[in-house]
Amino acid sequence: MLVPVEWLREFVDFDITVDDLADRLTMAGLEVEEILDVDGEKVFSTYVTPNRSDLLSVVGVARDISALLDSQLKPLKFEVNEGDQQASDLVKIDIESPTNCPRYSSRVITDVKVVDSPDWMQKRLIAAGMRPINNVVDSTNYVLLELGQPLHAFDYDLVADHNIIVRQAKTGEKIMTLDGEERELNPEMLVIADTKHALAIAGIMGGFDSEVTWGTKNILLESAHFNRLPIRRTARAVALSTEASHRYERWVDPNITILAIDRVAQLIQATGGGTIARGIVDVYPTRIDPVTVPIRADRTSAILGFDVSADQISDYMTRLGMKVDSSDGIQVTVPTFRPDITLEEDLIEEVGRIYGYENVPETLPLGRTSMGKDSEIDAFSYKVSNILIATGLQEVVTSTMVPFAVGPTQVVIRNPLTDDLGYLRSQLIPGLLSVISYNAGRGTKDISIFEVGRIEEPEDDITLTERLSVAGAITGSMWGQTWNVDKSSLEVDFFFAKGIVENLLDRVGVSDVLYTAAEIEGFHPTRTAVIQTGGVRIGVIGEVSAEQASSFDLPGRTYAFELNFNELMERSDMMVEYKPLSRYPSVTRDLAVVVSSEVPYSRVKELIMNGAGDLLESLNLFDVYTGQPLLAGQRSLAFSIVFRSPERTLRDEEIDERLRAIRGLLSSETGISFRD
Repeated sequence: MLVPVEWLREFVDFDITVDDLADRLTMAGLEVEEILDVDGEKVFSTYVTPNRSDLLSVVGVARDISALLDSQLKPLKFEVNEGDQQASDLVKIDIESPTNCPRYSSRVITDVKVVDSPDWMQKRLIAAGMRPINNVVDSTNYVLLELGQPLHAFDYDLVADHNIIVRQAKTGEKIMTLDGEERELNPEMLVIADTKHALAIAGIMGGFDSEVTWGTKNILLESAHFNRLPIRRTARAVALSTEASHRYERWVDPNITILAIDRVAQLIQATGGGTIARGIVDVYPTRIDPVTVPIRADRTSAILGFDVSADQISDYMTRLGMKVDSSDGIQVTVPTFRPDITLEEDLIEEVGRIYGYENVPETLPLGRTSMGKDSEIDAFSYKVSNILIATGLQEVVTSTMVPFAVGPTQVVIRNPLTDDLGYLRSQLIPGLLSVISYNAGRGTKDISIFEVGRIEEPEDDITLTERLSVAGAITGSMWGQTWNVDKSSLEVDFFFAKGIVENLLDRVGVSDVLYTAAEIEGFHPTRTAVIQTGGVRIGVIGEVSAEQASSFDLPGRTYAFELNFNELMERSDMMVEYKPLSRYPSVTRDLAVVVSSEVPYSRVKELIMNGAGDLLESLNLFDVYTGQPLLAGQRSLAFSIVFRSPERTLRDEEIDERLRAIRGLLSSETGISFRD
């Protein structure tokens, strides 16, 4: 929101510089992003958080300044000069949807002249970012900025039977809005209508058929309070965001409608003449009253970390426009312009804001940290993270909401925060790829990251399963630049990524792991594997497909893995068991086999391990050879097999027997031949 500084001075005096005031507001929660100069006038460009709708007005900002600087807030002073004719004789208000419209106030002004606004009003509107139109529309916009209450002016003579009806739209009903677009409505949308048709989309924009023009003589004014949720849904459905909807979606004080409509009537009369009908037609079927919230001085001191007295709390609350009753503890009556305050903690936050967080004394925190071990899940997550960090990966945290669907079972968010975050993630890998893309675009090419986070998987149309997942992604080199080695030889590959996973699984005690080649969407067709243990799939690993790499604009070949955290934890052995070193010597045998390239290495390894049995200490592949004298489609795999017994020295006969078993399994199962 743009807030002219001189406009603020009409409601509060301050003798600090504009820059100092901007810093003070920012520290108190109203961020002044920029100080603009508009025709020689200083204007604050502010960022208002969604919970502070009261700051979407000049008076709201001035109220905060008066509390921060302990300067008296000046009331808005004006007089409304009414005629003799009663407003209730000129207009009728019917609210058919009191839940969505708890209050609707109306005034009538006759014999108005629609003219250009005076220069002072035009200059102030321009400084606040609005385009002047005419004195009637400009007056409604002026009060919207001044008090935060959206208002609308209808051409009184174009309202059928002078009867305003607040109702839900009819199926297929259409309206031509002031921007010249015809919009189709539905029964979930609230409209302002007369006895014939809709005149406006409530809280968003008026209709073309009742627009105030240069020939308008009589004005019907609207000042209402609408339920914010239907306004938000309607604004999104019709793809229309206005200054009015921006405020209604957050909250507009329901008890300011009278002040606002009096103010706008006075401005219209002052700029265009006319007679203001006596009285206001105010329909308030669902009254909204202030709430009372207790606050304790000792609790406030404990949370903020410094001593706060009851008198200090009362002073701060009074400055903020709240009423304080100290007869039985401290009871604070919160005005309806502050819907964000419902708990004691909310009031404590206000004390901290007004005191100034920058003034809070620095103290060392007390207590003990749990180091991520509050539960078994936390302890295991802590262990997994430490293992991956020790491997050289950096931990990241990505959003649980993603901009696009990955697979047919992605969970759609019905009412997303933004249009580009419309789904709940069902995988962690896309988020990691986004991180790589972001950093690569800023010059970082060697990236290795991981995340432990929650994903959502739908069981059916209404049931979701939330579970933890652990994923990693690497690209470039893990070693960085070096002068004496060709960098291309240091680029990460599938086996490097596989080594990271193997190290993780080994460190958490998951054994008997198999990597089986598979085709998985989003991965390279021949450089991808399913990770299994005990016949259960626990994850995937592979090179990101060219299509995915292109869509994420990745800097080069990227490898990723994702593991089911729950399966990993269930199959891990967190207990560290001591095993003494064997006193007996090991026996090493080399075995070279010739196998078809179609037989996966994992199958050969599995058969060797089965044949070696419990005497196997380690198995290492130390050579892979293709070429003459081997036939096309064949390869030679050379293994070093280490046997050892913890109980005795092994005899050659035992080793030979195990080797014969290994050869037999390899020959019968895969047709492997052996090299001398």
